[in-house]
Amino acid sequence: MDRENSFFAPVNFLEEKDFVDACGLRSTEEQEVVIDQGSFSNDLFIIKSGRFVVSDSKGEEFVLAALSEGDVFGEMAFFRSGIRSATVTCVTPGEILFISRDSFKELHAKHPDLSIRIVCTLAGMLSDRLKHADATLSLLSDDSELRQRYEIRRLIRELKMSVHKHRSNEATGE
Repeated sequence: MDRENSFFAPVNFLEEKDFVDACGLRSTEEQEVVIDQGSFSNDLFIIKSGRFVVSDSKGEEFVLAALSEGDVFGEMAFFRSGIRSATVTCVTPGEILFISRDSFKELHAKHPDLSIRIVCTLAGMLSDRLKHADATLSLLSDDSELRQRYEIRRLIRELKMSVHKHRSNEATGE
């Protein structure tokens, strides 16, 4: 089966009209807290514009991720309908799409193939984040050789992504 036409093909949330139509739109201001760690919610958020940081505010604040256009957050509570595990703060003014579990159920009723592809995309994102968390935990080990190998792999991965992004920008004239 062609991966591009399968349920496992990643979804670009901002380009799926039916998905965007099912979402609400919210403007955000600099330093606005979008999600407060420990709060209860089950909305999923997709960044339309702006920059955001994800942080763990237990004890000293620790930045977990920097997010921008097309990135997703809130997926853990969206799936599990529970307590937010991190704080998400707007760094630059922007706009975010959001969808509740109930709205997603309605989307699924109208567009089941799209909703399955969205869930597969979110599962892939969670898998990638788990892989990153595992690698980060390995850095905390006492094995300095393991830390060095991880850091080299991380730098190579970042270099490849940078080259790919540069080539894409050249191809589109940006």
